[in-house]
Amino acid sequence: MSQSQRLSVALFVSAVVCSVGFSVGANAAQGAAAQGARQEDPYAWLMQMHRAFSELDYDGVFSFYGGDDLASLRVVHMELNGVQRERLVHLNGAPREIVRNGDEVACILMPGDDLLALEGSIPAGPFARAFVRRYDQISDHYGLSFVGEDRVAGRAAMRIAVSPHDSDRFGYRLWLDKQTRLLLRSELIDGDGRRLEIFQFNQLSLGDDVDARAVEPSGRDGSLVSHLTLAQDQSMAVAKPAMRWGVGWLPAGFSMAAADVRRTPSELKPVDTMMYSDGLAAFSVFVEDMPPKGAASMVSRKGATVAVTQVVADDQDDPRHLVTLVGELPTPTAQRIAQSIRRTQP
Repeated sequence: MSQSQRLSVALFVSAVVCSVGFSVGANAAQGAAAQGARQEDPYAWLMQMHRAFSELDYDGVFSFYGGDDLASLRVVHMELNGVQRERLVHLNGAPREIVRNGDEVACILMPGDDLLALEGSIPAGPFARAFVRRYDQISDHYGLSFVGEDRVAGRAAMRIAVSPHDSDRFGYRLWLDKQTRLLLRSELIDGDGRRLEIFQFNQLSLGDDVDARAVEPSGRDGSLVSHLTLAQDQSMAVAKPAMRWGVGWLPAGFSMAAADVRRTPSELKPVDTMMYSDGLAAFSVFVEDMPPKGAASMVSRKGATVAVTQVVADDQDDPRHLVTLVGELPTPTAQRIAQSIRRTQP
């Protein structure tokens, strides 16, 4: 895998993990409270869940399972003096903290951390926010239903099923706190019902129980700080870029959410970058000149995330290019999209 391929995969995976904090059972009893919930629209619960992530103060420890990895993280969110403050701490593996103060984000890492390679290359604006799953923008390509009650982290929860109407996207199971609508647990599942990704709070404090000091970084001897911003910043982009590549086929409901021409930090070569979403699922496409070595067509999957690389050339004997697609899609769908990518401009 080439350096730019590794960068593309790392970019997507890190964005997904960061977005958990940055938006970010047993047989259920069918009691009166559940019946009351069923008289409401599940979509209304998703709208309230989205607001809860940004409006509530919370401090929790959660587990995140994707593929063969199980990570434990702490997330703290508060609004202080009208500014959104968040802190995401990795509790196992490499020491790592990601701290947000408004639109400014600082990644506190130890030397050798793979995320250091992303410094200066993470696209701003829509790209940086794109991987937060916007359940409040769910399309008619999914169905919603209440499927009972449960308990998560000691709190009563209502379960909601998000079911795709076709085989080109995954489904979701959500556990929402009955009192606050905060998401307590989520599962991403494939067409056979296998769980590809699990997020679940294990401990959770809300409201006045959250200490404002918890959003401050702890600091660590020998650590490095990498800064980026969620605000629009075109300093790393080619001025007024014209996209040279396009996707010939998309699943119904997907559309382009953002596009840019970036430059790799090490070689300053242009990389056409496109992000597509159906409002819930998302994937990114990166097109670059063919690297001199270490690149080939391949398919790999890690949990819900698939990476497809495809070598392409146009009909005018254009030099070969390398297409990398990374996203949360079924493998056949991702391959079909990657194979449809063609040059649109010389």
